Amino acid sequence: MAQKKTDTATAAEERTNPAVEEAITTSRFVNTFWDQYELSRDRAEKIRENREEAYLNVIREVAKFNKQYRKTIAGLYQQTRKTNKEVVDEVLQRINRGKEDSLGEATQANSREALKKQITEVSGQLEKIALTPIKSVFQIADQVEETFEKTVASNLEFSRQRRNAWKQVRKEYVKVARDLHISMVERGRNGVKELVKTK
Repeated sequence: MAQKKTDTATAAEERTNPAVEEAITTSRFVNTFWDQYELSRDRAEKIRENREEAYLNVIREVAKFNKQYRKTIAGLYQQTRKTNKEVVDEVLQRINRGKEDSLGEATQANSREALKKQITEVSGQLEKIALTPIKSVFQIADQVEETFEKTVASNLEFSRQRRNAWKQVRKEYVKVARDLHISMVERGRNGVKELVKTK
């Protein structure tokens, strides 16, 4: 009976003893600290993934914009080509009108056809010469952008796989660190209890 009263008295002292309450609060602090650490780590991972997705989306949007831009330039080139053809046709008509007055009809027809053929050939050759570098540059730009986009996507995928592979290991380290920290707090609390009991 006396032993029961002593245990009850000791338990009452432990509840009211500020040193013991501080140890319990410290244990809660340790758990809260590690919970906050894990939440912070998870948030940082989500932010990193969002940032990587945003980066990849920007690259895709820039590539899409560049393709539209090149398509617009190609359309302008086609419009210029059409305008040049109209100018050539107009020049040929004026040449034909001017020559009709001075030459005979048979000579006019032959020279008109020859001149028309020469101007058309020269115009076609100039278009091919002008178009070849433009097409080459556009093809190279398309290939570079596609390669860059694929490279960035594969690098991001590789980074994510690597992080996921190490994620479990990191969680185990955090678990061990938490357990060790709690163990240290428990030892400290037990030491405080022993100190209080001896006083």
